[in-house]
Amino acid sequence: MTIWSGPVRRLCVAATLLLQAHPGSAGETAAPPAGAPAEQGGGSFVETFNTLSDRRWYISDGWANGEWQGCMWSKQRVRIAKPGELTLALANIAYKERPFSCAEIQTHERYGYGTYEVRMRPGAGSGMVSAFFTYNGPENGDRRTNDEIDFEFLGKDTGKVQLNYFVGGVGGHDSFDPLGFDAATATADYALEWLPDRLRWYVNGRLLREVRAAPDRPLPSHPGKIMLSVWSGQGQDFASWLGPTVYPGRPVTALFERVAFTRMGDPCGFKESIVCR
Repeated sequence: MTIWSGPVRRLCVAATLLLQAHPGSAGETAAPPAGAPAEQGGGSFVETFNTLSDRRWYISDGWANGEWQGCMWSKQRVRIAKPGELTLALANIAYKERPFSCAEIQTHERYGYGTYEVRMRPGAGSGMVSAFFTYNGPENGDRRTNDEIDFEFLGKDTGKVQLNYFVGGVGGHDSFDPLGFDAATATADYALEWLPDRLRWYVNGRLLREVRAAPDRPLPSHPGKIMLSVWSGQGQDFASWLGPTVYPGRPVTALFERVAFTRMGDPCGFKESIVCR
């Protein structure tokens, strides 16, 4: 479940996220709503993080998304260590009332149907999450626009990835999919294909999961901001999902080398893109 307040803010309810996944299967598909907003949205781009442009990216700073979040977003945890390497970190440096500080960036613009790609390496650590997702949030209080599509790497088991989506703030479509490698030790390519009638998640070009729309299974249809983050949970409900938060004695860092969006129908923007296939 998600909320919107000022800058994009996100609230997951652990009980919802722990529901058993129900991957879609081939069968009757449903067209998107007439004139679905996700037919619009921002244009294609490839971001290689030579710098962090404030025209494209907003850095979250000075708040937490809720009492369940064990860290405070801090711009100090966002860094380009060298050209082509964006790092987002969680550190045991207190910020305001939270014992940890952590990092999130988000695009200013929203993006709709198309292909979302990231080259990244998540951090490892019980109680912690590295995420790449698209999120809209309710507009003007209308929860029907509260759509989201996720890649989430739980630091307690980086041999798997959690895939999920929300429609109108309703989730419970998650799956925990084995990667075949430890994501925290290898930079890899992850891609999301968001089409009017299906969602597809890929890892290193391999299709990991597909969900098809159906009359009783709507898909997200509102353009969202692209979000990158590293954060920790707190409280028993989140410990049951993420594991207890155990700081490993050094900052937990997620590395991002590239983020790209290819609008549906546009040519691929870089040679490794799954759109080029």
